[in-house]
Amino acid sequence: MKDLYKQSIFWYGLHKVAEENAELKYYITTQKELITFLYPITFTGIVQYFLYKNLISNEIEISEHNTLTNYIINNFDMLYKIKYRYVKEKPKKLVFKTEETIDLAKQVISNLLIPYVNEYCFKKYDEWKDTYKSFIRESLSIFEYDINHVSDDNSFKTSLPYPFIFTLNLIKNYDIKGLYQRVFKCYQKDVLLRKYRSGRDWKPKELEYLTETYELIQNDEEWTIFLSNFSSTKWEAFNTRERYKALLQLTKLTTILMKEEITAVTMLDDGEDLYNLIESYLPLFLSSDKEIDKNKKLKLHLRNSNNKVLSPFNSQHINGELLIPYAKSKGERFIDFNENTLMECLEITKYTFSKLRSLLLAHEYIPQVIDNKIAFKKKLFVNVLNIFEEIKENKFKQKISMENITEHDFLLSEEEIVETINKQQNSLSDYKNENTLLKIGRVINILLGVEPKTAKIMGYDLFELFKMVIIIYGPHPLDHTFQTYDNIKALYVKFTKMLDYYESEQNEEIRKEFIPYLELPTKLKNWEK
Repeated sequence: MKDLYKQSIFWYGLHKVAEENAELKYYITTQKELITFLYPITFTGIVQYFLYKNLISNEIEISEHNTLTNYIINNFDMLYKIKYRYVKEKPKKLVFKTEETIDLAKQVISNLLIPYVNEYCFKKYDEWKDTYKSFIRESLSIFEYDINHVSDDNSFKTSLPYPFIFTLNLIKNYDIKGLYQRVFKCYQKDVLLRKYRSGRDWKPKELEYLTETYELIQNDEEWTIFLSNFSSTKWEAFNTRERYKALLQLTKLTTILMKEEITAVTMLDDGEDLYNLIESYLPLFLSSDKEIDKNKKLKLHLRNSNNKVLSPFNSQHINGELLIPYAKSKGERFIDFNENTLMECLEITKYTFSKLRSLLLAHEYIPQVIDNKIAFKKKLFVNVLNIFEEIKENKFKQKISMENITEHDFLLSEEEIVETINKQQNSLSDYKNENTLLKIGRVINILLGVEPKTAKIMGYDLFELFKMVIIIYGPHPLDHTFQTYDNIKALYVKFTKMLDYYESEQNEEIRKEFIPYLELPTKLKNWEK
């Protein structure tokens, strides 16, 4: 197992969950590789179990742990398949060769991993009111498929909530200003009709189900009335249930755009099953403007609610609830930091990376529509971040997949940092294999590019942002303190030296290789002067 996984804050959280249970602490110490492998599958299994039950519950009752654990073990191969569906270098799949291996896995899942999810992944409204946009985006990846239903060709079916969440991501319904224009641009009548009439043959039940929707597209007067639902005047007047109704109709149009990717659009039915499944998310997914006031305080009924929703973030290697307790456990040696600034940086991290992942995933389904969004910010997505390449005018191809831009890709290890600090570099080319510095540069480049407010929140201070990235991404060893001022400052000196070489590099080909890592950090560094 890689050192960066051994030094993840995940282990600190597991020890807190285990408390004084000697057996669980023994597992944490001796079964690190097994636990590291099992946790992402367990989290994916919990999502799929909820889809199976058509109910997202308020945490998982102890009485249900064994049933859920058996579900995960019995569906292990399918869970592995959908979890790593886009990953090129997949982790080696665990094979349960003996009953002892199965029993050990069950013990770990039931007594350690499910309690960890209960502790850190179920959130009250007040705990996710600042990240509801990130929740909407990240939900796109966890709810893509439903392993409980298999298509005729043995492929996985799209899950019930997926087209609806896809629609929310597409139109950014939480941003009322410009909502009508976004709906108008994303749902062009000629495109919808062309999609409806081409591609795979509709099944008889699908044709029946979409009859009214097809008639709506063809009738100019009804179409205009329907679009008016998304005008600011009407949208602001709608309550959550009325907004849901309008969005459900829009979701039916989305299924036409996604025709080739959806086995049967009839799964939406009258929308009641979907509503019941995601009802707890809807106050903030659909009505954040009504439920959060100008001072960012929740309305009283949500503040007093005991409802919890499952976070789409699995909180394995990045866990905001653990960062501050971990830092405090290290005492005065841990570098000084502002707790509020750290939490803001953490929210920005979730927001920016979930935004990129949702953009990449949406591009898989409706590239024509998403290409228009990419074209609007072509310099950022193509030239600076190098996530897409333009294959012809305003047509784009992905250079990375959504699963290759996750927290795992940017975790840092103590050994690599120490090695980097002790190395001597004399030109920009010498940094080509300095993965630690390039990871940090990549993260900072993304944070600054995708969320323009990042620089202001960090006081236009590159060292402050650099420090926050180290605190968030690790390393977080249990037995000593690595995130001291001296260690972080020494690494920062190496980082700024790399930026200096980047600025002075005369070879454009060499310089171009480093743009996705260093372009925006360099600009922020110069802002300080």
